[in-house]
Amino acid sequence: VEEEERIDLLTNYLRTPAGTMRLRPVQAQALFEAHDYQGLFGPIRVSGGKTLISLLIPIVLEARAPMLIVPAALIEKTRTEARKLAQHWKLPTFLHIVSYQSLGRVSGAQTLENINPDLIICDEAHKLKNKRAAVTKRVSRFMHEHPDTRFIALTGTISKRSLHDFAHLLAWSLKLRTP
Repeated sequence: VEEEERIDLLTNYLRTPAGTMRLRPVQAQALFEAHDYQGLFGPIRVSGGKTLISLLIPIVLEARAPMLIVPAALIEKTRTEARKLAQHWKLPTFLHIVSYQSLGRVSGAQTLENINPDLIICDEAHKLKNKRAAVTKRVSRFMHEHPDTRFIALTGTISKRSLHDFAHLLAWSLKLRTP
C-alpha cells in the first residue's frame, strides 16, 4: 500500500465523523509502527505532531489503562490540545496524564503501581535519560516487573552525546534485552 493510501486509511479509521484533519506522514508512520511492533521509539522533530500521536496511540493499541507522561509545564497544554483534537479524532475515553516531576517525588512512588498502565507513553522522553533519576528508576522498575506493558518514547531532542544515553528507552519500546 502506498504512503498516501496508508495515511488515508488510518485517518479515516481514527477521525470522527465531523473531523476535517488529516494525519501527517510521520504521524501515520509512527502509528502504524507502534501497532506493528507494540511499542515505539519516536525521535520526531519539534512540532512534528507528537501530541496527536500520543493521544491516538491508545486507540491504535486498544489500551485499557494508558498513561501519558509529560513535563509538568505541558499537562494543561496537553489537556487543552486534547479537547480541541477530540472534535476531529477518536481519542481515548480515559487517559492518565501525569508529569515526570510528580513521578520523581516521594509522593509519586506508588503512582505506576496504583494505575497499573498497560501502555506508557512518554512525550519528551529524553526526560528519562538519566538512569539515576528517581523517575527513571521508577519507570525502569515498573517495566522490569511488568514486561507486557507497552512503551512509547517520543522526543524531538533525542541525543546530545550518545545513543547509549537512550538504550534503555529503546529496550523498553522495542522489548529488547535491557543493556
